[in-house]
Amino acid sequence: MKKVILVFVLLATPLFVWGALININTADFGELKNITGVGDTLAGRIIEYRNANGFFKTIEDLGNVTGIGHGTKLSKMKDEITVGSGNSPVVNPPPDQNIDDNSESDDDSSVHTGETEVSNYTKESFKISAGRERLATIRTPILFSASQNKTGKDSNYFVWSFGDGTSATGVKVYHTYQFPGRYNVVLNGSIDNEEEAVARTVVTVTEAEIKITNVDLSAGFVELTNNSDKEQNLNNWGLRAGGREYPFPLDTIISPRTAIKIPIKVLGLTNPNIQEIILVYPDGVVASGASLQTGPDLSKLTDLKKQLAEAKQQLASKTVQGLPLDKAPAPRNLVSGTTKSANNVVVLAKGESWWAKIKHAIFN
Repeated sequence: MKKVILVFVLLATPLFVWGALININTADFGELKNITGVGDTLAGRIIEYRNANGFFKTIEDLGNVTGIGHGTKLSKMKDEITVGSGNSPVVNPPPDQNIDDNSESDDDSSVHTGETEVSNYTKESFKISAGRERLATIRTPILFSASQNKTGKDSNYFVWSFGDGTSATGVKVYHTYQFPGRYNVVLNGSIDNEEEAVARTVVTVTEAEIKITNVDLSAGFVELTNNSDKEQNLNNWGLRAGGREYPFPLDTIISPRTAIKIPIKVLGLTNPNIQEIILVYPDGVVASGASLQTGPDLSKLTDLKKQLAEAKQQLASKTVQGLPLDKAPAPRNLVSGTTKSANNVVVLAKGESWWAKIKHAIFN
């Protein structure tokens, strides 16, 4: 009788008690379905988790699979499974197996009228950008442009704070910094008065160290030198000469410690009597200037001639022993007195005196 009972117990005991545990790292789709509580859906999820994250290190890791968890369902499986060791080929769920991540049940049936799959959509949040970090020159406008991942149906609103106490509104705005420094720019945006976002960037502003270092009208150029160790942008700067002004085009950039030559012909400077060329900021303030020497100053030459004539007249009126120079006694070394030419200029012989030399120098 005892032998019969023992045989009955052995036949009624589940196989896994005798060591036939299911290795969840190597089991295929069909083998996983032999685990208590695992149907088609959970078997597929176990394989997907294993493919994405690698082998399970512990039995408890199986609770990370959606639909199993670390509660009662996992407790019922623990005595039937093992993580074992070894490698297995990647096994995918059957192609007709649809896995619903929102379901905690192995039942894939649905009471929905249509056949459209149940979705799990999360609304994308509103995001904006204020652009990359910038390098700018004082008194020179730079463009700020906001970018966004989506737009509102009714309204978009952007407010810029430039970090120097000023602000502006709009998707694209220009701003000019008056002083050097490192400024934090903050952009606040909203759409439809419902969603809001904020972004930041940094602008480093440097002193303008651009000077006119050479002007050669005959060679046809104006030379500008950047004495800074950073790039300088001449956007909207200008060269002014002869009553005209030439504005530099957008993004005219000079490299650090570099000189460039601007052809005079592009400036339209055709007046040969230009006396000065001036480099000005976009707001018209003078940054640098150069005076030109294009020829002799005729007015100064006229003044010099006038002064020389007056000096001659004063010297001629000087007296020698109380007599005018032209009536003074003839020097003893003159040849038989003095003679005068028709223009009343004294003609001197050899060995003339110093008075004669002075008179000769003035009137001849």
